[in-house]
Amino acid sequence: MSDDFDTPHNAQQPKRDRWGRYLLPDPDSGKEKAWTRATTWASTVADTYGLTQWQMRMVAKGIAMRRDLYALAAATPVEDRKTFDRLVNDAKEAAAASSGANLGTALHAFTERVDRGEVVDAPDPWQADVDAYRKAMTERGVTIHQQWIERITVVRSLSVAGTFDRIVTVDGQKMIADVKTGKDLSYSWGEIAIQLAIYAHADAIWNERLGAYEPMPAVAVDRALVMHVPVGRGWCQLHEVDIAAGWQMAQTCAEVRKWRGRRDLATTSVLDPVAKLRRPADLTTRITAAATVTDLEALWAANTTTWTPVHTAAAAARKKTLLATQG
Repeated sequence: MSDDFDTPHNAQQPKRDRWGRYLLPDPDSGKEKAWTRATTWASTVADTYGLTQWQMRMVAKGIAMRRDLYALAAATPVEDRKTFDRLVNDAKEAAAASSGANLGTALHAFTERVDRGEVVDAPDPWQADVDAYRKAMTERGVTIHQQWIERITVVRSLSVAGTFDRIVTVDGQKMIADVKTGKDLSYSWGEIAIQLAIYAHADAIWNERLGAYEPMPAVAVDRALVMHVPVGRGWCQLHEVDIAAGWQMAQTCAEVRKWRGRRDLATTSVLDPVAKLRRPADLTTRITAAATVTDLEALWAANTTTWTPVHTAAAAARKKTLLATQG
């Protein structure tokens, strides 16, 4: 096994903001910043219809199973979003919507221990999954690099950070590798290709124990490896993923996110006699009126070509006020 000092899997996890984004130093300035999560970036162009429908079914099932949730839903005004958000989460839990995710997390942890060289004696039926994983990796001749298991990376050009599962060597070439434990990946390959492409193009690896960045090793940027181990099936299948296409779509995600931040797409007709009174406010005014930090980020993304130090100062002041208000 590798030195624990070089492989910080037992280190304290880095800070995150309220949206789950890593709070890490900028490699250039050294100032702490929030990095968009790689999984969030990859989901920018995802088709979430099927997932949304499944979640709605789980909520309906959970409310039907618990009379207290039914009564609470009936008694709560729709405008009370906080109560309804909590109710929805409780309903999904009642319907065991998270049980599959918990089992997947457990199996993922078992495979990590295997790759760290530990002796793994998983309870039935998950030992069969672990054995299938070990067998598939051995037969394919996959070499695990223990110093690059579960490491945080950053991509400066996108301001994105994420944690890759592995760096492995296959056929003499290092590449990003990822363990997936879901039942069916048929509708997930697009997001997976983007996510793994982001990891392959990382600039640096964050070492939480040292509080510093390490060089990102050279890995393949045209292909990555996915180890699919569905929970409780007793088999493992390896897939090569086209991350060259994934990286192209990662750039498209940047454009989509910028597009979503646009607030200048409609203007009041000049023929309107009171148009002047209803024209969009100037950028500084919109910054000082931003309702959330996300709105501030959207304003910046939509106005990068006209953004000035004055706007930066206004945004910093507004962000400080918002954070203080939110507690």
